[in-house]
Amino acid sequence: MKIHQAHANTVLTTTTEPRGSLAEIAIEPLDLQEYILKRTFDVFFAASGLFVLIPVIVVIAVAIKLDSPGPVLYQQDRTATFGEMFSIYKFRSMIPDAEAETGVKLSEEDTGGIDPRVTQVGRVLRATHLYEIPQLWSILRGDMSVVGPRPERPEIDMKIKTAEVDWSKRWFIKPGLTGLAQINEVTGHEPRAKLRYDIQYVREQSFIYDMKIVIRQIWMVILDAVSVVFGRSGKDSDD
Repeated sequence: MKIHQAHANTVLTTTTEPRGSLAEIAIEPLDLQEYILKRTFDVFFAASGLFVLIPVIVVIAVAIKLDSPGPVLYQQDRTATFGEMFSIYKFRSMIPDAEAETGVKLSEEDTGGIDPRVTQVGRVLRATHLYEIPQLWSILRGDMSVVGPRPERPEIDMKIKTAEVDWSKRWFIKPGLTGLAQINEVTGHEPRAKLRYDIQYVREQSFIYDMKIVIRQIWMVILDAVSVVFGRSGKDSDD
């Protein structure tokens, strides 16, 4: 990527008229050692998770089929680094063709509401985050990382960008399963706050930083699972 040397930081801050000479800058703000550590952890985390969760995956698949007609998995296009596209898969938590009448929209559950499109099994899967398990395959493939800005659907990206939020700044690195915005419980319903957290992560990312986020996220998932077991609904996020 090329950018004017005097204004390299405008990739992540504000737009400035380009002046001065051009200089090469790295797309990934990680040195080689950090990059290798991050990718190694991604592969280990995803492969281990898929292997250990095989019994859970089977139970979820059976529960989805018994609960409502339709496929076990659903596919969505998401925005990756620099606006490129890739496909992610999740366990289906809504009725088939849930957006046929409403169009692409964020779930009301992200703000603590009730989304009538979500199935009974889907409510449990979303509250416990178990519907995200298939994304471990995307991490293994290299489309995603364990930690990074959560990828959004292109339609949502366009809606947010038209709201005068420079959303494309968060496309500077590979998207993640979790991130700084997620552990602070900020969803796409709060695009400005989410963008601030994502940019903060881009600036400060490191392997140690990733580990802190992962540990925090795992703890939050455990608390949400306990809440479901004891009949208290946790805050869910599709982001």
